[in-house]
Amino acid sequence: MPLLARLIGDRSEHFVSRSALTAPAVLAGLGIAVHHTAPWADPANALGADEMHRLLSDIRWEREARYWDGVAAKSGTSGRLNFSGGVKDSGGRVADAILYPGTEAGRRIRGQ
Repeated sequence: MPLLARLIGDRSEHFVSRSALTAPAVLAGLGIAVHHTAPWADPANALGADEMHRLLSDIRWEREARYWDGVAAKSGTSGRLNFSGGVKDSGGRVADAILYPGTEAGRRIRGQ
């Protein structure tokens, strides 16, 4: 619970502004990633709270295609970003992008 309280508290402005963080697929991916900090997590993949906060610290939560297109959302023909895709499909991509910052998706959500 302390990890979740800190996670929410540190990002409260992103929740209030309805940033990408509030999209169901992004929340699902975040949940998958945070699961690695639970006491029952596989020791080979376990993360500490500080490491999780480090992984989340440089993510760009703005609802912009340059960060989220192809990870948790799709750009429509009008250029508008659509987060209404399936949570099951996108949640895993979001988790991988959070957990593996060196991947293409990991760099994308960090604006790199």
